[in-house]
Formats: sequence, structure tokens, C-alpha cells
Amino acid sequence: MNNANNNSLSERKKESYKIFNEIAGTYDLLNHTLSLGIDIYWRNKLLKHLPKKESINALDLATGTGDVPLTLIKDERIKKITGLDLSKGMVDIGIQKVKKKHLDKKINLMIGDAVNIPAADSSFDLTTISFGIRNFSDPQKSLHDIYRVLKKDGRVMIMEFAIPKNALVRAVYFFYFRHFLPKIGNIVSKHKDAYTYLNKTVEQFPYGNDFLKLMENAGFKNLKCQSLTFGIAMLYIGDKVE
Repeated sequence: MNNANNNSLSERKKESYKIFNEIAGTYDLLNHTLSLGIDIYWRNKLLKHLPKKESINALDLATGTGDVPLTLIKDERIKKITGLDLSKGMVDIGIQKVKKKHLDKKINLMIGDAVNIPAADSSFDLTTISFGIRNFSDPQKSLHDIYRVLKKDGRVMIMEFAIPKNALVRAVYFFYFRHFLPKIGNIVSKHKDAYTYLNKTVEQFPYGNDFLKLMENAGFKNLKCQSLTFGIAMLYIGDKVE
């Protein structure tokens, strides 16, 4: 990707919440359908890596329509979850989903910035981001702020798309992401290029060891990177040990 495209993408990320406002109504349907339901399997992976604490106050960034909080709350150690997202359209849908399941006393979704987190130091035991950090205007700054709001022995878990190493899988992946997904996504969402933009953010974003370096720069220790579904996504885990 040339510098002009990179600059255009960076500028668009600053207002990506506007895109999510426009596609909020069809987001869940497309998310589950275009991922063939794998997104549900991926989110359940988070439950296997919770911090070893008896009581967990969690923060979910880029919470969207609240699918991650609704997954995390299945574990009885999770006492409270705050979900932040800049897209009012997505948050409004998430609030209704939470109320429908009568979980609004445990899950609180609100509009908030994941780069400049509106929370005090050492507020949370766990912070999660699911397929959102690549859309942040400044991922490194966000990681530093996540570190700030985590308590000692707190954990961050981040899921994000990656580029598969296997040549055959990578070829299929690129065809799907560059051609099939954008075409269907844009048609169903009735947005001219939302899913074209989302695809470009995947290919431009650092993954694997490159992303672990960003986490290390923010101060996280015990870093782990777990490949998901042939390497099309990664689960990154880091701890705040000081």
C-alpha cells in the first residue's frame, strides 16, 4: 500500500465510528454470516484466558453491539463489565441486547474513546478488544492507556485479524477479504464502501510479533500470541505485573 493510501486510511480511522453508525443495523447479521459463525467461537476463546482472580471488573473497548461483554459475563468471576465505543448506533443496539437478557445491572455500555480511556488509573482487572484496535486512530497510545487503567496483575486480551502463513490459506483468505466480503457486505449494509475500508485496515495493520512489540512498548509482560483458525486471526495476551 502506497503512502497516499496509508495517509487516507489513517485519516479515515479518526472518524471510523461514523461508518459503524451507518452500518449498525446490519452489523450483527453480516458479522455472524460472513464469518460463518466463527466469530462466536473466537469470542468464547476469551473465557479460557481470564486473569486468575476471584472477582473481575472488566472493560471492553470497541465494544460495538456488546457481543464480547455478553460472552464474558457467562463466567461467574466477571462481576461487572463496562463497554466503550464511539459509535452511538452500535452502542444503542448493544444496550437493547443487554436489556433483553436482563443483564443491564452487570453490563454497562456507553459512548467512549478507546485511545483516551475515560477511567481512573488501576480501575480494571481485565481489558478486551475484539477486532477493533486496527480501526483506532493511535493503537500504541491506546495500549499505553489500557496499561494505565489496569490494576496490578490485570490482563489485556486483544483479538485481531492477521495474514495466514500457509500459502493456500492465504490465497483463499485474500480472495474472500478483497472480493467476496466487500461486495456482499457493501450490498447488504447499503453502504458504498464500508466493508472495502474494513478489509484495507486488516492488510495494513501489524500482526504477530510486530503487534507484540507494540504491547511490549506499552509495558505489558508475559506476552502470548495464539493463532486462530489457520492464522486468519490472532489472540494477543499481556499482563500488567507492576
